[in-house]
Amino acid sequence: MGLGNFGSNLSKALIRDGHEVFGVDHDMLKVEKFKEELTHTVAIDVNDEQSINHLPLADTDVAVVAIGEDMGSSVSATALLKKYFKGRIIARSINEIHTSVLEAMGIQEILKPEEEYAYELAHRINVREALKSMDLPGDFEIMEVRIPKPIVGMTLKDLDIKNKFEAHIVTVIKQTPTKNIFGNQVMNANVFGILHSTYVFEADDILLIFGKIKNINRFLQHYNGH
Repeated sequence: MGLGNFGSNLSKALIRDGHEVFGVDHDMLKVEKFKEELTHTVAIDVNDEQSINHLPLADTDVAVVAIGEDMGSSVSATALLKKYFKGRIIARSINEIHTSVLEAMGIQEILKPEEEYAYELAHRINVREALKSMDLPGDFEIMEVRIPKPIVGMTLKDLDIKNKFEAHIVTVIKQTPTKNIFGNQVMNANVFGILHSTYVFEADDILLIFGKIKNINRFLQHYNGH
């Protein structure tokens, strides 16, 4: 529910991953805009109980309330979903009050995309090699970083990151060139898989590192010299 920037991009990402997506918005222009890209789209008033009740909820696995402009509409739509839908509900929150209301309604999965992206961007500013990061409990992180040049040609065993820096390289992401529908070359990301001690790091590898941020930083500073 909600085909704004966040909802529409989420819908298209799910389509790319092979899911069927039923897009709902009160704005007919948005519904028309995405009708060719999503499985189904419909323009309804998400605050209208009868309209919600006529959605194909029985055939739905997950309902996402992605409304970000109007907290009242988001809360109302979520309440109606709670009434008529017994599956998994994920709701977007736009502020702390919104979060508190959703929690009081019993919503367990609450998205805060602006806050989460701001957190990730802060890490990318603080750790210049960072491309993406995910915060975990206990000050731990999983972070995608550009490979430091000095470790190209080294093996995982030679690096000994676990003992020297108390961190782990979970895997590497390979960038392979491919062409898009316009014939332009783009880079496609593929996860290599489980790394063995004999794996030799290559120049275009992106490292997926697990550990505390201070230890990941220590590792990167050691090999990048800053």
